[in-house]
Amino acid sequence: KWMPEKSGQVTVYEYADGSKFIADGHQRLGLAKRIKALDPSQDVRLYGQLLREVDGVTPAMARVSAALKNISEGTGTAIDATKVMREAPERVGELPPQSDLVTQSRDLMLLGDDAFGAIINGVIPANYGALVGKIIEDEALQKPAIGILAKADPSNVFQAEAIIRQIKVADFEIREQESLFGDELIADSFYLERAKVLDKAVKLLRQDKNAFASLNRNAERLEQEGNQLAREANQRRAD
Repeated sequence: KWMPEKSGQVTVYEYADGSKFIADGHQRLGLAKRIKALDPSQDVRLYGQLLREVDGVTPAMARVSAALKNISEGTGTAIDATKVMREAPERVGELPPQSDLVTQSRDLMLLGDDAFGAIINGVIPANYGALVGKIIEDEALQKPAIGILAKADPSNVFQAEAIIRQIKVADFEIREQESLFGDELIADSFYLERAKVLDKAVKLLRQDKNAFASLNRNAERLEQEGNQLAREANQRRAD
């Protein structure tokens, strides 16, 4: 059932030749079309603003307007914020400076055009892409790094960062393998396995640290209850 009170507003861009594309509201437009096809009797309408090329609005300006609208409504993403930074730096002041998505977008800004295009197309999650931009300065290595991450499919941010740091260290080797043998040889390497081992090791160390530090913090109370603690050994293990 179409509920107009929940449909919000969309943004439509009109080229000089009269053709239109929806700059913001793709999912709502898709839903509206499906409901209208299933039940033509329903009054399905989408309201919004029309941005026109003949009025001097460029497609880039329309993308920025849609991105800022999403961010102001709390539905924006780091990719939205990055589009604003890349295409309209004069409007960066309209972004919430302390938000996580803006912090992440500053790292996405460090990606080259090809690498950022891969993030827009969903090759890897945006937060992984931000790590690539933050860690790998060389734009020529960023795209292969994204390809490796996509094939490795790490299960968390820690593993993704561990893989990216391995890629940075193996810079020359990756370039050579990519040019001689393609991506398959790179994908068959042990980046993900090493990242999983490191991830597990750090988690175990963190558990040990918390356990032994807790013993020392509560040593006096535990000993009053008759427990015998090796305080120095516990402290060494916590350290």
